[in-house]
Amino acid sequence: MPKHERKDSKLQVRQHNAITNARHELSAIQLDLYFMMLSLLRPGDSPNTNYYISVKEIEDLTGRQWNYQQLREATEGLIGKVFEIEEDDGLLQVAMMSSAKYLRGEGRIQISIDQKLIPYLVDLKNNFTSFQLYCVLSMTSKYAKWMYIQLSRWKDIGFISFEVDQLRYRLNLKDPYGKAPEQYKQWGQFKDNVLEPTVKQINTCSDLRISYTTEKKNRAIHKLHFTIKSVDQFQTVIPFEAQDSDMEAIQLKKRMSDIGILDQKLIKVVLENTDLRKKANKCLFDISLRKNDITNPAGYFRKTMGI
Repeated sequence: MPKHERKDSKLQVRQHNAITNARHELSAIQLDLYFMMLSLLRPGDSPNTNYYISVKEIEDLTGRQWNYQQLREATEGLIGKVFEIEEDDGLLQVAMMSSAKYLRGEGRIQISIDQKLIPYLVDLKNNFTSFQLYCVLSMTSKYAKWMYIQLSRWKDIGFISFEVDQLRYRLNLKDPYGKAPEQYKQWGQFKDNVLEPTVKQINTCSDLRISYTTEKKNRAIHKLHFTIKSVDQFQTVIPFEAQDSDMEAIQLKKRMSDIGILDQKLIKVVLENTDLRKKANKCLFDISLRKNDITNPAGYFRKTMGI
């Protein structure tokens, strides 16, 4: 099966809300692999389509390096992880990944997806969650990654409320059957170790700005009310696996010009090299995040790029 190509100029991941609401526990590495997998899906994919994930691509995007053993354990876990999805006629239990094959000497992982799960991932229609892959990959916390999915679903409305127990359940901190010990059971523990770091990472790394208020019941924190605002600062082209296009080059050139990079020879060097394009986009993303800290964006860009 030939490599599945990306064709979108602005890559987004879309996920059926039945999957968004499904409860399952994944590590940060597994979530990154899962999001990369989702980014490759297209409506009309045949059931036997193979998808290819580049290890170097993930490392470039996340700034984290994984060894073979870590990746092997992550994909093994993904094959064993099960979605539980309530369908009209009953409960569907389905593995999120059917197989994973490490292609020797290629630095790529070939994966396949269970046929029963594919309709939920590619049949988007009007019921989906949309979120930007690069934002998710920029986060290090598994709680932030998963909460970003939940909150992105409600960004057009601008608010959503969760009962604290409901949120603990969604994040797999609390077993609904009471068989596993509850994590971060005390409100202070939950706030300091999960909630506050999650809010900070989403606000720093994504296209959302979120805040929350609490509601008490019998003196205990019972409900969280989230306010969600979208920002445009991350609506940029990120060249995943770089299928070059003139539009991408035009946008990247404009973004370099906006920070004071006007040297045409330097710009030409960046645009003619796929790896430098990726590095430039990531650097520009960092500059947009740290615009209050970086007083000389052009100098920071040159130093980071090594040009």
